[in-house]
Amino acid sequence: MLKAFLTTHSTEPPSISVFIYFLMMAALIGSIYASVKWHNRPYFVRLFKGIQLLQLISLYLWYSVCLIPISNSLPLYHCRLAMLAVLFLPDKTPAKQYFALMGFSGAIFALVYPVLDPYDSPHITGVSFIIGHYALLINSLNYLLNSYQKNQLSLSRITGYTFILNLLLVGVNHVTGGNYGILRHPPIIDNSHIWLNYLAVSFVLSLALVLFAFYFNHRKPNKSAAYSGKQSISE
Repeated sequence: MLKAFLTTHSTEPPSISVFIYFLMMAALIGSIYASVKWHNRPYFVRLFKGIQLLQLISLYLWYSVCLIPISNSLPLYHCRLAMLAVLFLPDKTPAKQYFALMGFSGAIFALVYPVLDPYDSPHITGVSFIIGHYALLINSLNYLLNSYQKNQLSLSRITGYTFILNLLLVGVNHVTGGNYGILRHPPIIDNSHIWLNYLAVSFVLSLALVLFAFYFNHRKPNKSAAYSGKQSISE
């Protein structure tokens, strides 16, 4: 059982039944609700940061021990970059706010349209995918609800950063043969033209980030629920 869970023998991406997909969507909605309700509770914030950290350590320990090629093991997928940024970047910086927006939107996209690694289930990559994206969703939303600053990132800067980041990932994919940022083989669209992929993925991601930024720019914060590390957690 453990050997199969940690195997490096690739097969086909596991299929997701309608029932499991329904549960995933219910968990997605539940995660958003939990973050909205408890984002100002320090223990809730620490819990999901701890889950994210454990998930990343487990995945990269497997990558390292099993010598997974750099075409797949670099932390250069959008969501994985966001996981690291939300965990380790200092609060109230433009970079952290940008990646929190990316993590929130990217986690929703990933869970609504899951693309799993080609290993029989259950496998560490699939478990990491599911746990990691729910933790990213909650951690990103916690940060946005607690620390979002209006006018820290203009909508044009968000778009510019996204196109620049994706251009760098195109270069990494060319060198490694990977599919970082799903720029080599994006879902749904024809993936035979790399620059069309780049423009399409960059446009869709930029649009999502801009829409979420627009929402948080105009959201009225609940002053009574402002986050504070000294706030009581017994409420």
